[in-house]
Order: sequence, then structure tokens, then C-alpha cells
Amino acid sequence: MYFDNSATTLHKPDALKEKFIELLNTNDLGNPSRSGHIKSQNSMMGIFQTKKDLAKLFHIANPNDIALTENASFGLNFVIKSLVKENGHVITTTTEHNSVLRPLYQSGAELSFIDFDEKCNVDFDKIPELIRENTKFIITNQASNLLGNVNDLDKIHAYAKKYKLIMIIDIAQTAGCLDLDISKYPNSIFVFTGHKSLYGPSGTGGIIKNGDFDFSNVFSGGSGVNSFDKNHPLDFPAVFEVGTSNFISQIAMDASIKFILDEGIDKIHQHLKEITKRFYDGIKDIEGIKIYSKKPEGEYSPIVSINLKDMESSELALILDEKYDIQTRPGAHCAPLIHEHFATEAQGIVRFSFSYFNTDEEIDNAIEVLREIAKEY
Repeated sequence: MYFDNSATTLHKPDALKEKFIELLNTNDLGNPSRSGHIKSQNSMMGIFQTKKDLAKLFHIANPNDIALTENASFGLNFVIKSLVKENGHVITTTTEHNSVLRPLYQSGAELSFIDFDEKCNVDFDKIPELIRENTKFIITNQASNLLGNVNDLDKIHAYAKKYKLIMIIDIAQTAGCLDLDISKYPNSIFVFTGHKSLYGPSGTGGIIKNGDFDFSNVFSGGSGVNSFDKNHPLDFPAVFEVGTSNFISQIAMDASIKFILDEGIDKIHQHLKEITKRFYDGIKDIEGIKIYSKKPEGEYSPIVSINLKDMESSELALILDEKYDIQTRPGAHCAPLIHEHFATEAQGIVRFSFSYFNTDEEIDNAIEVLREIAKEY
């Protein structure tokens, strides 16, 4: 039973597998935007079709407002290192992944952190008291990779608009789980990955912009245009689409996007909520289990984070894997400030994260396994 979907989804739509086989067996795809021949154009059109369906999924009008990257980490590094300057001030949260934290630390900008409460809610109403003359950005996730929370983007954006901030949102944990209308959020940038709840291949992700931004070069190389210029183009998406892309995977990902569109994201979201609540309710009264993630009420993501007594998280995960063939994620989860909040730096946390392809039977089996382990240890 695979419950490590927040790291990467293991089960993919059959259509993705079929599309990969089709693309790998064809001789019709060349290097996109590097040549004028028909095989190059085929790749370009395949990538554009993926962008068109991503635009439909995220409710944006222009597919050219999407830049495709290798994953969310690349996208967040591109955006933060392109826009955040040393003399600026950024408001962020203690729930961030290192893909946000490390680029921010490297930027040299002043940082202010908003913490979360006992219900795993981030208090964004603190934004006004953190505003400074040089505050330029609010950067946060829509949902953390440990807490199961879902942040209120309407509230965050209202503050961003009031204080003339650029809103940058990491949607690695929510893209494909929640219906997100990016058209509602002007002057904002969203960064996603393809291999988690979009059920796409690894090595895929991207940046979606809603507005005009003064992007600078982070990485330079082949662009297919303006080859005699000493600097890489600054126009979007070319500014972030450097060199030969992972075009086979980017084209194949469209099969996963179409699966979500055809299945219906509301149906997917409802199933994820139901199995997450089923698991939470099934383990919450097991003696020795400590739950760190949000109680499944209102809006929440498909994550339940736990420990068992004082057992090392790696030990519990190893027992689950080797004895019961249940895969989870132990350790620090690239979210150091969350672990500092809970004082679990040494113990770590075991994360169960669910997929649309997980079943009620799998959930019930995992609950019984945890009961058995708790009695034995």
C-alpha cells in the first residue's frame, strides 16, 4: 500500500502510460524551438497542448502565461531568485518547504515569518503588522507538505492587493487536488510540480503568472531566438525555459491533465477528503499515536502526519514497509521550521499522504496495521 503520494504519486492514469509508449515509439518529435522542420514543430505543438490543458485546469486565459520547468523546486528558485532582491522584505511562513526557504535565505532579503496555531492554521491576519516600507512579497504555500492545512488564498491576496505586494504561491501539494482559479488573483505567481497530484511524470512542473513582472535572468543558455544577444531573453516564458526541455515528459503530461479534467477535479477532491478523514478518524484514538496534522474539518489536504510514542519516525516507517508493505515518508520532510515548532527535529514525523487511486480498503488495512504495531511496541 503506497501512502507517500506527497513525495510523488506512484499510481498514474493508464492514459499516461499509453502516451509515453506512443511518444517513445514515434520518430516524429524533434528538439522543440531549436529547428524549423516538422518534427521540431510537432514537439512545440505537443508542449503547447499541455499548456492549453493546464490553462483550462487552472482557469487562465493565455497558455503562454505558463513556463514549464523540471519541477516546483526549479520553478520556485527561478521566481524567487529572479524577483527577490537583497534590499527587499518578504513575508512568509514557518510552514514552508526548503524550496521556498533556501532561495529566500540566499536572496539576502529581510524575512518575516508567520507561525501556525494548534489547529494548523496560519494567521495571515498578522500581515498588516509585518508590513515595512520595503515589503515587496508575500510568499507561501497553498498547503504545507506536513500539516494538511489549506491556506485561504482570497484572504492572502486581499492583503497583497491592499499593500501592493506580489503574491507567490507554492501549489506543489494542491495542484490536482483542489480546483484553483488563478484568474482571481492578479499580480500573482503560482508554482506547481507535475509528478504529485497532477499524476504526471517526474521532471515536470512549471510557473504560472497572472500579471506582468520584471523578471531577470537566473539561468542562461539556448533559447532558440535572439542567438546573437549576449543575454538570455527576458520575455516570459522564454526567460525560464532555457535549453532543451524535458519535452517527452512535458508532452506526455497532457494525458494526466486530461484525465483530471475528464474525471472532474471536484470528484477527485471529494474522494481525497473522504479517505483522509476515514484514516484520521480510524487512528486518532489508538494509544500512543500523536497526530500533528489538521483535523479533517472544513478544507484540508490529503495528509495525516503522526508519530507513535517515542519511536523514531524512521523505525516506524521501516516496520510499515518491511513487515506490512506500506510505504510512508519519515524524517524531516524538507520543512525544518515545522519540526522546530513541534520539537520533532530528532524524532522526525511519519507522513501518510493519499492519492485518488487509494481505496477505502487500503485505508482500513493501514488503520488495523497501526493498531497492531501500537499494541506490540
